[in-house]
Amino acid sequence: MSEKEIWKVIEGLKWKSDHDYERIQNELSGLDNQREIEEFVNEKANILFKKYESAWLGHDGGPGISVGDDSWGDLVYDVVGRGEDFYNSITVDKLREMANNYDFEESFIYSFN
Repeated sequence: MSEKEIWKVIEGLKWKSDHDYERIQNELSGLDNQREIEEFVNEKANILFKKYESAWLGHDGGPGISVGDDSWGDLVYDVVGRGEDFYNSITVDKLREMANNYDFEESFIYSFN
């Protein structure tokens, strides 16, 4: 699948409006490319994790992003679950705002277990 096709599948899961990962598991179970989508999601979350880890820990001169280890993973997976446009628009300030407002759910990656 192309990256655009995978993003379309992710967006079709409607994670932002319904965080029911069991529903999403059921939707994904019928797809031949479920493993490929999961690998893509993990890759995108890992990119965010590494890109913003210094900011999360407060090592970039900022105040840090107020979440613990587990919630940091939930936060970056939530960003991926919201789709391509949201993912591509994410910034340190948006991540910090999401953390401060508890505007993320645990955990989009559970949809693939």
